[in-house]
This record gives sequence, C-alpha cells and structure tokens, in this order.
Amino acid sequence: MPIATPLQAFLAYPIRTRLTLAILPLLLFAFLLRPFRSPPHSDLDATTAAILNDATFQYPSDPHHAAITQLRPKRVLIVGAGASGSAAAFFLRRAARVMEERIGVEEGRLVSDIVVIDKEGYVGGRDTTVYPRDDPRARPIELGASVFVEANKNMNKAAKLFNLTVVQPDFGDTGLGIWNGTAFLYQTSLSHSIFSGWWDTLSAAYRYGPLSPIRTNSAVNALVKRFSMLYNFKIMSERGAVRSVRAMADHLGLGAEMTKRKADDWVLKGVGVGEKWMGEVMEGTTRNYGMDMSSIHALAAGVSMATSGASSIEGGNWRVFEGMLKNASATLVLGTTVTDILPFTNEQGEGMFEVRTNTSESAQAQPFDNVFFAAPWHLSPISKSMAHFFDEKIPHQKYTHLHVTLFTTTKARPDPVFFSLPPDTVLPGLILTSSYLSRSGAAGLPPPRFHSIGWHGETYPGSGEYTVKIFSMTYLNDDFLADLAGERPSWVYRKEWDAYPRMTPVSHYAPVEPFKGFQYLAAMEPWISCMETQTLSAREAVARVVEDWWGMGLGECRGGGMAWDWTCPNEL
Repeated sequence: MPIATPLQAFLAYPIRTRLTLAILPLLLFAFLLRPFRSPPHSDLDATTAAILNDATFQYPSDPHHAAITQLRPKRVLIVGAGASGSAAAFFLRRAARVMEERIGVEEGRLVSDIVVIDKEGYVGGRDTTVYPRDDPRARPIELGASVFVEANKNMNKAAKLFNLTVVQPDFGDTGLGIWNGTAFLYQTSLSHSIFSGWWDTLSAAYRYGPLSPIRTNSAVNALVKRFSMLYNFKIMSERGAVRSVRAMADHLGLGAEMTKRKADDWVLKGVGVGEKWMGEVMEGTTRNYGMDMSSIHALAAGVSMATSGASSIEGGNWRVFEGMLKNASATLVLGTTVTDILPFTNEQGEGMFEVRTNTSESAQAQPFDNVFFAAPWHLSPISKSMAHFFDEKIPHQKYTHLHVTLFTTTKARPDPVFFSLPPDTVLPGLILTSSYLSRSGAAGLPPPRFHSIGWHGETYPGSGEYTVKIFSMTYLNDDFLADLAGERPSWVYRKEWDAYPRMTPVSHYAPVEPFKGFQYLAAMEPWISCMETQTLSAREAVARVVEDWWGMGLGECRGGGMAWDWTCPNEL
C-alpha cells in the first residue's frame, strides 16, 4: 500500500516516506494476541500447477494474428523517468519479448525504440537521493520515497532481478515520539534491548487499550489481502485490461467505499478504534503525507499503517528504476523538456504522435506510435494544446507542497530545550506529530511547526556526525535547525516541491487514456501514491496497449512460460 503509501506497504507512493516503520512496537501486542493460524499453504493446487508446467501447451496463434502480421516495429515515447515511466518501459519490453518469442521472431521486431525523456538530469523522478555535501562517499538520504514494504511485490522482485542490496531502515532505532506542538503524547523505548519491545507493548496497551491496535491490524491486513489480487495470475487473467482507475479499484473492493470516506470516520465508526489511537498514532503516520486524519481518505490512511517488511535499496531506491530502464534497452534522454505532443494520422491511416522538445535529439525526430505520459499533467511544462484532442479532460489534481530539510549535526538526538524540557532529558530520534487536539479546539494549542523529524545514521561510518531529515509545510530557517539540534548545522540542503497528490476523498479519477494511444500514468495517484502503485499504473497501461496491439492478456502463465506482467508464481 507519501504517497507514501503505501499496500505501501502495500504498496507505498510516498511516493512518500515511510517513517511509520517505527510504529511497529505499537502493534506488537496485536500480533501476540491474534488467534493462532496454520502456516499458509501455496495458492497453487495440483491441477493449477500441472497446467502451468505443461510443457506441451502452446498459445494459439489466432489471437495474436495482429502481432504476426505487424508490418513494422512500434516506436514508443515515455515522458518521465520516474517510477511509472521506468516501469512502463520495463513491462512493455517484457511484453514484446514474450510475444516475439511466442510467434518466433527476433527481438525488436515488434517494438524497436522505447525513448524515455525526462526534464531532470537523473532517473527516479520524485524518488530522489541526496549525498551530504555532494560527497558520494557519504551515506545517501532519500528525499521522497524512502521505503517499500513486503506487500510491494514489484519492487521486491525488481530488487532481486537486478541484484540490488536490500537494507532495513534504521530511522526509529533510537526511539519514537509523538509530538502535538506543546507536549509529547507518547514515546517508545530509546534503544532496542531484549526487554524494550515488551515494555513498548505494555505502555502502548496502557495508553491506547488493546483493541485499537488489534482492530487496526485486522483492517490493514484485509486491505493488503484485497490489494494482493493485483499479483494473482488467475484473477488478472479473468479480469483483463481495465480502462479506468475506478474499474480497477472497484474490482479489488478498494473503490468508492474506501476513497469517498474520510479516514477519521472510517477508523472510528468502521474499524472501531479509540479516539486517542486515531488522533495520535494514526495521525502521526498520515501526516507523512502532509495530511491529517480529518482530510485524508480512508484507503490512504490504511495504507500508511501497512509497514510490514519495510526495506530500501542500498545506494538509493532510484536504482530499481535505473535497472528497469536498462533491462528495457530504453533510449534515455535526460535534461530535456517535452514542449508539445501533436497527434496526426500517417499515410497508412495509423494514429501517430509528433513530439517536440527544447533540444534537437535525433531520438525524437521520428514519430511515435504510442505515448506514455508519466508525470502530473498540470505540473508539466508541456504545452496544453493537446488537451483539445482529449476525449475526456484530465481534471486538475492538487499536490502537497512540501518542504524537505536535510542537515548534519554532531548531536545524536534532538535538543530537549527546544521542546521546553529539562536539558538532561533524552529524546527519541524519530518524532511524528499530531494536530488532532489543536483542530479539536484545545485552548491555545498551536499545531506543530513540522510534520516529522528523523535522526538518521552517521554521514560517514564512525564520523560522529548525523544526518537529520524534516518534513514541514513551511520553510525552516537555520536558527530553527540550530535550536532543534542545540548547535549550528554543519551542512544544510532544502527541497521545496509538490511531493505527492492530496489524497482527499475522491470518487472520480482522471482518464487513463484521454486520447487513443496516449496513456496517462498519473491517473492512479489520488487512489494510492507510492513507488509500488506507480509500477502498477504502468503495468495496467501496458496491458491496455498490448491487448490493443496484439491481443495479449494479463496472467498468461500456462505452459511453463513467463507472463510479461510478473504475475506468474515464483517468476522473475
């Protein structure tokens, strides 16, 4: 499941950061008190396994007549080298390779050029990695999408396929606190020990009661189970390509009933958690999306609580998307802005696209058969003249304007004086926030000035210098940072950006194909926005295209072959 979210676990947009790993001690006793269940069995019965491994099976040629008779290779443009754009290149090339092998032609016969253009000079989009002092020897810090989780099947498969080292995040190792602007509402142990987990479990149970974590855990698991249908080859084969975000969400049972409802209403009335748990723990996680429980939709809130198996890639999560582009043999054009996309019909009556950029790269000189637009439409510098051709308009999507502040300090924890506490107080290294009481009319209680603060590891091993990351909705000056750490920062980096969509209650989404041949990959972002869902948005777009081109379906795993969509069991 900020957008981060995740599911983020699932999934995950942040594309958003998953600091919520640190709330796992709060859910521990939910795990301990759950009913015993037998170990899960394989989802493959003997009959299904026999069908999958039947080496004599051959896909019939009739449905793929269009591929066999295709006169020339297709050329495809992808605008954006972030998670969705890179995944679109990856899945499209996989589909082409599977079909080329199936009909017995050489690689590149069906799809020749996949050209990926990005206005930035790097791969990864909002998944951006920063090195303190621009020193590649330093430990990199993610600006946006920090982690993916166990339920994020595509991200985990990609890490394995590209031989990337998966590491466990260490933020939260020095404790978690929830701050409301004037006081700490809850704190976990400040370090890990054989007893700390039990103590945190008991203290959380004392403050929040045992039922809220148990009910939250159950509700989140139910969401993850529904989301996991997207990776089931039998379900995907029967469903086929979908032509709208709503159709996809409704098929999962994660549609309007979850996205039209505000999160606070869902958890209080639907899940049955306590008000204190909702306003402190759950709001602490959703504020990593820059949104309170009173404004974010229920599905996004549920996703933000799904943190099982949180991981990241050593060297930066962007390496997953670099691997996807290399695997796809894509032509990568960085530092180039697409200024216009013009549809036209060629002499053979085929719909094509002329692309204009601010450079004269030869890769864009020839027209394209299909365009995957992997960026928010209204935030793109592209001319909006193409909107006149759209069969359905792309509605304006609001994004959270976020300030990310990184700095380095020799202080291993926040200065307690900043929080009006005695100087000898030891504070946790991860601080989430809640504005629930200030919204509820508590007399004179201001909302917190930041959304989260995380003390990360040392900038260099053994250096005694630490990197700190802050999410806030406003600019934080150097004096604020000095007061927070108790000393002037030795290095500061600030990023102000539209980090992820505002996931307010929604039932209507942008069209996934506003014009024939033009796939809009950001249409899914108001549903759930994270790295994993961006790869799924790309997969769904490729499914529509290859069904139209070659009659190719999802979940085609029979005969021991591989499905292009990564749904076959135990497949890379």
